[in-house]
Amino acid sequence: MKIFWNTTFYAIFWLWNLTFLMFVYFGIMPWIAVPLFQATLQGDIPAEFSLTLVTLIAIPTISSLIGGKFFITQPLQLIRLFYGVEAPLFVLCLLRLFVIRELTPASTQIIATIGICIAAFGGELFFGYASRRKNTLQWVQMLAHSLMLLFGIYAGVILLFYALPLAAFLVQEFVKFEWLKGLWYILTDFSLIGGLWLVALWFLLFAFSATLFIFMPSALAAMYVNSGSRILQAFARDYGNKKTLAGASAVVIAFFITFISLQQQPQALAFSLLADSSNNERNHQTILAKSNEIRDGLVNAYLSSYRYLSSREENNHISAMYRQVLGLDKSVANNIQNGYNFLMSPFLYQGSEKDAEKAEKLYAEFFDTPLQKAEKAAVSHAVQSTFNQQEVKAGLLNINEKKVWLASQQVTIKEHGDWADVELYEVYKNQTREVQEVFYSFSLPESAVITGLWLGDTNKLSQRFPFTVSPRGAAQKVYNSQVRRERPVDPALLEQVGPRHYRLRAFPIPPNNVLQIQGQPPRATEMHLWLTYKVMGKDQGWAMPDLGEKRNIFWSQDTKRTRNGKAINFKQDDWLEEFVPASSKVQPALHEVNLENGDRIIAKPLSPKDYSLPKTQRIALVLDTSRSMGSHTKELAQTWDWLKQHGFADKDLTNNDADLYISVAKGAEPQRLDDIQQFQAEKTTFYGTLQPQQMLEQFNQLRGDTAYDAVLLISDEGSYELSRKNKIVVASPAPLWMVHLGGLPAAYNDGMIKSIQDTGGGVSEDIAEVLQRIATKSALGDSVVSVVDNYAWYLQKTDTAEVNNPQPSADLQPLAARQLILSLSKQIKLDNLKSLDAIHAIAKKYEIVSPYSSMLVLVNDEQRRLLKEAEAASDRFDRKIEDGKETLTKPNNPLKTSTSIPEPSGGWILAIGAAAIFILKRQKRTAN
Repeated sequence: MKIFWNTTFYAIFWLWNLTFLMFVYFGIMPWIAVPLFQATLQGDIPAEFSLTLVTLIAIPTISSLIGGKFFITQPLQLIRLFYGVEAPLFVLCLLRLFVIRELTPASTQIIATIGICIAAFGGELFFGYASRRKNTLQWVQMLAHSLMLLFGIYAGVILLFYALPLAAFLVQEFVKFEWLKGLWYILTDFSLIGGLWLVALWFLLFAFSATLFIFMPSALAAMYVNSGSRILQAFARDYGNKKTLAGASAVVIAFFITFISLQQQPQALAFSLLADSSNNERNHQTILAKSNEIRDGLVNAYLSSYRYLSSREENNHISAMYRQVLGLDKSVANNIQNGYNFLMSPFLYQGSEKDAEKAEKLYAEFFDTPLQKAEKAAVSHAVQSTFNQQEVKAGLLNINEKKVWLASQQVTIKEHGDWADVELYEVYKNQTREVQEVFYSFSLPESAVITGLWLGDTNKLSQRFPFTVSPRGAAQKVYNSQVRRERPVDPALLEQVGPRHYRLRAFPIPPNNVLQIQGQPPRATEMHLWLTYKVMGKDQGWAMPDLGEKRNIFWSQDTKRTRNGKAINFKQDDWLEEFVPASSKVQPALHEVNLENGDRIIAKPLSPKDYSLPKTQRIALVLDTSRSMGSHTKELAQTWDWLKQHGFADKDLTNNDADLYISVAKGAEPQRLDDIQQFQAEKTTFYGTLQPQQMLEQFNQLRGDTAYDAVLLISDEGSYELSRKNKIVVASPAPLWMVHLGGLPAAYNDGMIKSIQDTGGGVSEDIAEVLQRIATKSALGDSVVSVVDNYAWYLQKTDTAEVNNPQPSADLQPLAARQLILSLSKQIKLDNLKSLDAIHAIAKKYEIVSPYSSMLVLVNDEQRRLLKEAEAASDRFDRKIEDGKETLTKPNNPLKTSTSIPEPSGGWILAIGAAAIFILKRQKRTAN
């Protein structure tokens, strides 16, 4: 009998290992090793995948070397090495490679336990019990082997759930002999004769592995329990039964306490807290105090498909297997499934598949920002745990990503007295093997105007692609249709998304693995972009674009920067400096610019003494109390101090007066305070999310028939990505001004842009500047379009003779056209296509960007055809909100099966040979 078992142990160890090694090293590695290594270095394959794959191959290799060197005459040790170390490690790597994704605390406990047990078993296998003298190592062995006793039973039971139906399945399939059909197909396919040995090895490896897996539960459990018992008995001889029992009990108790405590997943608490229907301030403060728990719970729910194998309610594969293969009753099979679910609870999500969408919505409502934007690191880490391919469009997950390097940046300024033409020229080099999009969100002085945008494959101006000015909706539609990985074609889009806000996107930046083909024109390896604008001068010089947000693009100390042909040493981490100094002091001058249709724009410089503060004015302060405003209480308190110092809080209208409207999130009641001294920023609860349109709607509900000279909406940067009411224009009884504490937003939706422009309002970060501009504009008369950047811009009519003989100010016409559009925008409605077309015609004639007209770079006839169609559509001015949200590819659920499992057939043998056939045919193509 001993000879039988020794022979069996030798056969199991050496047959499986040698079959595996022959198949891998002679059948697969010669064809995939080099390509796999290259693809990993080039970024096509995640390094973690390749490392796990290498480890998977290394385990049998190292085990075979160890078995041949140390245990060649010890068959019992060989089988212990196989089932106690090699097989668990191999299965663990397989699971990590194809099943297990991002680890959670609960799954980490199980994985760590497996690692400890394998290490402890390996130590006992090679070195036995540390019996030379009493030392710490003996205690470590005792504790680890106590855990091994527990884990051996745990792992054996889980594996048993699969081993029983697998054994039944193999027997059923074998006696049907339908597998002979697949085998016959392989044997009679003459194209496979040369590689028949490889197919045979593949089949042998599969059949042998399946058979050994059937015995793995009992073998693993027996070996781990036996090893644990042996070490505990040896420890008891040295230290006594009481200490042994105490130590083993402590390990078991600690494991179970940890196991049970980690089953409390955080999403349950988060959903419970946010489901509370009471909306009083005390309840809000209680919930805010648990923000960290809520964040953990919502992120866990959103990423549940990445962190867990399945949800409990969707995990039905065990029940299905036992019903289909073993013919058990549904109730019995479901009971077996419930037992499996309990043991596998560290890997199962306690919730619904719909929780991800629910969590994303609740996160935005509670934290006042998109989940993907605020939790970018967590989402990116989870996505990287699978083979998800990000969208090519630069989204929230690409903010500050370093994928496209800014190789060079040139700024050229042509001065014309108190105004200048500015050209920004940049060269982009992709650092990845996929085409990328670059994204800039930036602002310019409110009176500046963008006049040009070009793309090129080289620095040759004659070969660059020009822009066209198109209705904002049509331009966006065509651009988005071209941003794709398949057959990417160069477009670029430049939009005005606020009074002084712009959004620039360029695609595709060529990948870093472009191959040049001999005899054909060189293929692009970089992208060149030119942007031009006109700007009025200031005492500091010429204003540069102020970066709000960037996606995919980055720069370094090696980025070459020049200003007017001179290299500069730009050590800051900024995109551009705030100002480029003028060659001499800027002297403001009076300008008159004649436009078509008898319109004349006059730009009159203003000195500090021309500005004034309001007198006998009544203003409405609409306060944003959303969650994100809570970090700006200091700036809010300073704003209130300024208002008090300048007579807006004394309730004396002969001086100035202000009423406060406190807007609130959904469910609470907004308030009106006629005495703003009652407001205390530090005692205000900032909760939930609000959009400007909601704040204005609440203001209009509360104000009644109260008249105001200005409406100031006090907010922070806000969350443009959460905007929903894109086309709603909320009426304001007076000029609407947005006062942003802490920085300007990335963009406004089109409805808010219209609300601001309709009323002659604007945006600023300083309430003092706003009130100065309001008072100064009022004092200068109704013909003033705007007071901005130390100029008053007037709109007047000229007679016919003057129109036919314009003054020599043609270079200023784009700046003047911007003011004309600003003035005319007060007279149109968003659904009035005729008026919108008229305003767009002005932007198109003077080739400028406006809130209604965007610049689009096109490079081929297909794009021009698409644009022509889009410009003829009735929705040509309807621009969609660019929320930047990426649609993530959710991993498959390996534990969910349909209610009906297909009947097994001989086709499974074809699946076994599929990869072998592919390799053989690839081998022949390579040989040819």
